[in-house]
Amino acid sequence: MMNIDKNNPDVIVVGGGPCGLFAGLLLARRGVRCVVLEKKDGISTHPKAMGLSRRTSEIFRQTGLLGHIEKGSLSLEGRCLGVWSKSLVGEELGRVPLVDATSPLTPCTSLHCPQTWTEHVLFEALKLEPLATVEFGVDVQSVDVTSTGARVLCADGNTFVSDWVVAADGAGSHLRRSLGIETDGPGDLGHFVNTLFRANYGPHLQERKALLYQALGKDFFEFFVAVNGTDLWLMHHFLQPGETAEDFSAARIKEIIVQASGLPDEPVEILGMSPWVMSPKVAKSWRRDRLLLAGDAAARLSPAGGLGLNNGLQGVHNLAWKLAAVITEGASESLVDTYELERRPAAQRLMQNTNRNADEIFVIVAAAMRDDWAAVRDGISHSRRNGSGLGQDLGVSYEEGAFLADGTEPSPCEDPINDYHPSGRPGGRAPHLEIQKAGNKTSLLDFFGEGFVLLAGRAAGAFRAASQQVTFLQNGTEFEASDFEQTYGITSAGAVLVRPDGFVAARFADGSGSETPDSVVSRVSKSQFLA
Repeated sequence: MMNIDKNNPDVIVVGGGPCGLFAGLLLARRGVRCVVLEKKDGISTHPKAMGLSRRTSEIFRQTGLLGHIEKGSLSLEGRCLGVWSKSLVGEELGRVPLVDATSPLTPCTSLHCPQTWTEHVLFEALKLEPLATVEFGVDVQSVDVTSTGARVLCADGNTFVSDWVVAADGAGSHLRRSLGIETDGPGDLGHFVNTLFRANYGPHLQERKALLYQALGKDFFEFFVAVNGTDLWLMHHFLQPGETAEDFSAARIKEIIVQASGLPDEPVEILGMSPWVMSPKVAKSWRRDRLLLAGDAAARLSPAGGLGLNNGLQGVHNLAWKLAAVITEGASESLVDTYELERRPAAQRLMQNTNRNADEIFVIVAAAMRDDWAAVRDGISHSRRNGSGLGQDLGVSYEEGAFLADGTEPSPCEDPINDYHPSGRPGGRAPHLEIQKAGNKTSLLDFFGEGFVLLAGRAAGAFRAASQQVTFLQNGTEFEASDFEQTYGITSAGAVLVRPDGFVAARFADGSGSETPDSVVSRVSKSQFLA
């Protein structure tokens, strides 16, 4: 598994959750010697995050992992997003549909996949990389970080030395707090006990198949999550003021599950319990010398929307190619600073949206507590989550960062959460198009993921000679897409340069100008693209 000096790698990743494992995988694939240190004795056994967005599925597709992820995902066919009812099988109060699970704007769908399976897939992939390893049972106590490297001290006295550290050690991030990095956020919104249990509830819910179930009474609210859709479930129990997780034994939680299910004759087996705090926050700084924050350590979101893990994985995807370029290609360290420059504003926008989702749930529950069931039904029918979410999923656009702006303005958008207008504007995700390649249908996105790619118009062959540092692909030659130029906003003589993470680095709309694709790549490498 490992052909490296584990005590002196290029990068140490602290935290072996999904974001830490993904960071190690992507870095190793780019030639970076990497060690992942995880406090637990193995990967997670308790499902946490479940939702994977369409954009995250695209990233897994480009890294060759999507098929494996799908094998452990619950089928969305015939399911809605959520059902509100008075107990799982009680009077139904309303539903939130699963809108636009598929879209012509992406080759991928959203997925409902237990974090345990996601981690399993990432770990198995990481084991195949000779430049990476995972060390379980390693409790990192402190890190001394400077402008030239880092020394990581563990509880057993072992010391790791590296050029860089990626802190993916969770929302409570010991490393973030030890460095005095502050966070922005609304504070604690609630304390919960997350319980994994087995009960054969699926056959009782055939007429109300969903991913999420909100069981709501005048004196209780329990949030159920389908894990496999039949007999494996999560339940989030909200702690009242003055209560602690220690107040709830497995027997007490079992009683709550039986009451909220409305199925007293079905046996319930408690498999695991884990306390957690809903405390959305975004770190004010994502870098301290040679240490970088990632995942929940950088930004923790409310689970109302299922966006936290997606934000973390997409952030790692943004960071990995930049950090690898610095380590293996001699790129300027300031390229790494664009990770925070791009992803922190995106995380802040997501936090605001998920906080509003949480507020909506609290309003509905409050109406039930005062016995106002008309307000409950009205709140459910007007749920913010009735929309497609395409804007927040595919429409992420950076206003400054590792790209060459072309002076164009983004398309007007009345609803940035749900509306998405495909565009080749620099700083945005390069749009998907169904293309013909060697006689087969595939996605334009399948070209991305390795190095820089230049997508050239039908009459833009002159770019080929000026594209020695990039992969040159011309419409009509290497691929066929009748609507490519129109979608990307170029003439047939124009071209678009796409970064390794699938975001547009530059647009040569009509083929004119002093810049070439190679010169833009050089400017990105040297961080000479910011005004």
